[in-house]
Formats: sequence, C-alpha cells, structure tokens
Amino acid sequence: MSETTGCTPEWHLEHSRPASFLHYRDPRLSFGAQANRLVTRFRDIQALCDEGENPPDLTRLRNELAFHLLKMSRWWGFHFCPRSLAGVRNPLFMTYVKAHIERAIDDESLFDLLTVQRHMHAGDGGHILVLGQETAQEPAASIIYGIDGQRGFRFAIGPAGAEPVWNGLTCPDFASAWLAARAAHARMSDCHATVREYETAHQEHIRARAWHRRHFHRQCSHPAMDMYVQASTQLHACRSEFGRREFEEILNRIAFGIARTAFCQRMTIADMLQENDRQDMTLRQANIIKRRARTYVTSCIDPIVRPDMDVLLDRVISYLPRRCA
Repeated sequence: MSETTGCTPEWHLEHSRPASFLHYRDPRLSFGAQANRLVTRFRDIQALCDEGENPPDLTRLRNELAFHLLKMSRWWGFHFCPRSLAGVRNPLFMTYVKAHIERAIDDESLFDLLTVQRHMHAGDGGHILVLGQETAQEPAASIIYGIDGQRGFRFAIGPAGAEPVWNGLTCPDFASAWLAARAAHARMSDCHATVREYETAHQEHIRARAWHRRHFHRQCSHPAMDMYVQASTQLHACRSEFGRREFEEILNRIAFGIARTAFCQRMTIADMLQENDRQDMTLRQANIIKRRARTYVTSCIDPIVRPDMDVLLDRVISYLPRRCA
C-alpha cells in the first residue's frame, strides 16, 4: 500500500487504539462500524509504516490491530483475507500478529486456542478459556463467557464467585452465545416476554450470520440487487429489536454497495435496477437505496474516510426523469 488518508502517526497513536472503538462483549453495538474502522485503521497505519521511519509505537499499534482483525473475524464469524482486505500477504500479516502476542499474554492465550492449541487440551470441548463475565440482575447471577477447545463459544450462569457450570450449548460466534445466555437468564427470572424476545433474536441472528460472514466479500452489480431484495424480505420478517437492528445494517450495507457500483459505472441507480431486470423496483426504490447508502456511510464508515464516501454519494444519481419526445 502506498497511499494514506493524511492522518499522522501521532494522530493514530491517540485515536486508533483498539480499546477505543472495539466492544467485543456487547453485540448490540454495530458490527459493521467496528469491523470497517478496524480495517481502515490497519490499512492506513500499514501505509505509514511502508512509507518510511515512524515511531516504534506505531509499528506496535499496527501489530495490535492485526491481531484484532484476526480476533474479530473469529468473534463475529466473517471471512477475512489480509491480502484482499489490507494488501498484506498472509505470512507477513501473521508476523505482525505474532509480534503482538509476544507482548500480550491474554491475547497469546486466545491465539493459541484458535490455532495450534499448545496450552489447551486440543480439541476438548470441556476445556474452556474464560473470556470474561458480567453480573446480571434479578436474580443476581454471574454470566461467564468462554471458548472451548473445539473453538465454540460457551456460557455459564451461576452465583457470583461459584464454580461455573457451563451450558451444553456451543455457539459459532459470540453474539449467539450472548443471546442464548440472556434467554437462559430470563428463564431463571421467569420473564416469559423477555425469553421470547431473546429466543427470537437468536433465531434471527442465525440468519444474519450468513450475511456477516460475507461482510467483506466483493459484490458485482447483479447479485447485489438480488441480495438487496432478499435482505429486505428478511428485515421485514424480523420480530426482535436485535434482529431488526442487524438486518437494517445489512440492508444499508448492500445499498451502499449498489450506489458505489452505480457511481463507478457512471449509471443511475434506477438504470442499474432496470439493467438487472428489477422492473418491480420503482424509482422510489432508487431513492430509498440512496438514502440507505447514506445511512450506512454515516453510521458504519470510518470517519477518516467518510468525506470521500459522502462525495461519492453526492455524485451518484438515483434516476433521471424521462422526457417525452
């Protein structure tokens, strides 16, 4: 990589620390906003490191961000290729990760679990690395989260300070474990409405996982239209607040991809709809797609590149009125 956003090393050292924008244990916060910012900051700092001499702290920050890219891809279950996303070959990227974990024992433990498992009972679903805990109310209980030797996310609920008894459910990502834990705790509280909300959210998140997995996949124009219709249908089927929030963001991301493709191909969004045999999508839909794209830029694009994306959306046209001959 050779181009940067213009942010200085000093700026990044102050504003690009992972702890300032990554919130692993609260999946209600935007997945896309965190993942996009993480990739953008890594790219920009990598470009600065490639350009010349920089403070050693910047190299260490780049290495830390590399580790968190790996961690977050596992946490949310999305596909991640360092070369396609950040322009860094996989072996070089892994040297950054390993340089970081040499300085961070907790991160080294998680990395070991996700890779060679030297410190785990390899492949043992009963050997669990604790990721953290929170205190629930009514009834007072401690919810503990972990990841086992089969790399599945787990949870345990019990009195604070007691030996955890892990639930038998194994989840492929943290958000699934978080929702399942909340449903289990609501059952302990005999709160039926809350149980239904979290159980519904869990089922809707299962459908959202497939979209999260493809978050960084490149889209060509034709599939994007079909994906937009499919995601819109799934959004309207959602009954939980968590599920609606996930699918709103998914739909907005696809809309942004459509608008960006229209801009690159110098087409209106309406022309793209017609070209892809979407006559059922009206000119009003073209405006809605652009509004959703704008929402995605505002809420999920890293602020340091947001101005460029705003310019892109300012220039893309929803449709051109047809004049009678």
